[in-house]
Amino acid sequence: MRLYVIPLIGVLLFYLDSLLTRISPIHLFNETFVIVPRLTFLYLLIIAVYKNPKVAIILAIVTGIFTDIYYGGVYGVYTFGYALFVVMMDKLFKVFYRDILMMVILLIISVVLIEIWVMAFYGILGFISIDFGNLILFRLIPTIIFNLICLVIIFPFVLKLLERNTN
Repeated sequence: MRLYVIPLIGVLLFYLDSLLTRISPIHLFNETFVIVPRLTFLYLLIIAVYKNPKVAIILAIVTGIFTDIYYGGVYGVYTFGYALFVVMMDKLFKVFYRDILMMVILLIISVVLIEIWVMAFYGILGFISIDFGNLILFRLIPTIIFNLICLVIIFPFVLKLLERNTN
């Protein structure tokens, strides 16, 4: 694979994440819904399964550092989380067959887990107070729906790009 294609797609998705973050929060029915796009994170997991887990870990650390600097108040939350989930996805798909449906299910579960990871980490440090009912209803469900829609739209294009740029 051309060396620059995988990181370039990651940078573009990081930028798209930043742009899509601007649509949140959404106010509907006198409630505030928070949507967190996780396209870069999903891309890292896809790279771990369909390309090279070592490259995915390196990219996870680099994009995790950028995410920590750009979004986070505590450094290391995203860096460690991204790397941990890339390793977990690599291990899971050594057990599971690379079925598209299973991949989508595990990707969405990973989005839920990274959200819980970040919220728990910030909750433990006392930066936020966690109300699990509100977290599920006003953050997790909208985030799952949004990332699933993005995954259905972007996943086929990413797979084609990765297949086209194989060594």
